[in-house]
Amino acid sequence: MKRLLQLVTIAVCVPTLALAVPAAAHADEPVAAVTLEALAAAIAAKTDARVDELLPRIDGVGRRLLALRSYIRSGGHLSERWSWTQERIAAYEGSIEQQELDAEVQRVREAFERSNPGYELFVNPQVRSLDLQLANWNHNESVAAASVRLLQDAVAHLGKAPRDAVPADMLEAFLGSYVPEPVPTVAAPGLSPHGQMRAIDFQVHRGAEIVAGPDTQTIGSTWEQGGWAARLDTAVREASRRFVGPLVSPREPWHYTYTPVAVADQ
Repeated sequence: MKRLLQLVTIAVCVPTLALAVPAAAHADEPVAAVTLEALAAAIAAKTDARVDELLPRIDGVGRRLLALRSYIRSGGHLSERWSWTQERIAAYEGSIEQQELDAEVQRVREAFERSNPGYELFVNPQVRSLDLQLANWNHNESVAAASVRLLQDAVAHLGKAPRDAVPADMLEAFLGSYVPEPVPTVAAPGLSPHGQMRAIDFQVHRGAEIVAGPDTQTIGSTWEQGGWAARLDTAVREASRRFVGPLVSPREPWHYTYTPVAVADQ
């Protein structure tokens, strides 16, 4: 704890980051968590304005650090990956781009249903908004577990900092190379390909019954042993060249990446 108090002093004294530890506002939190929150805010401020705006809306220091890790690792590609605004989503609805995606999905659906009579494929046609991604991140169990582990590892890492180290730089480098455990099953808010309709989650239905849905707990029993992963993959490969997948890490046999015609032709 003495070493972490020294880190607080270092962080506050770095003029380029203009950090201040708001101890009064977080009197019930450990000093380490307050320190990490201040450092994360400083890193977010220099990373991207959208990250700087979004980070305070993420619940808890651990979840913020885990999301910040993804933003740091996105580097110069963050802007092109960032989820659409509500205005962009509205422009997409009914557009040629949406019609092309719907046509690809329909081809896969028809191929699947020919080979699996009595079953059908369902796809959520809605763009996954930033607000929905944020809600998913704040409530996802795998994110919560990975956040706890990351927070512990970050505290331990900063506790080993040499006296002349800049804590924000040290934390940024640590996050950039950190491998979370467990691997979160959702993307950091703003970075989900569903936010640009560049990914599709297929579900297998039989009437009103969901036979195989996007649930990680059913991957082994339903998707793998039940054969639905292989059946879906066969239909996708037979019917479309615009879908690539399924997602390998984290393992999601229902998740396929979509490449629009305009992008593929560039």
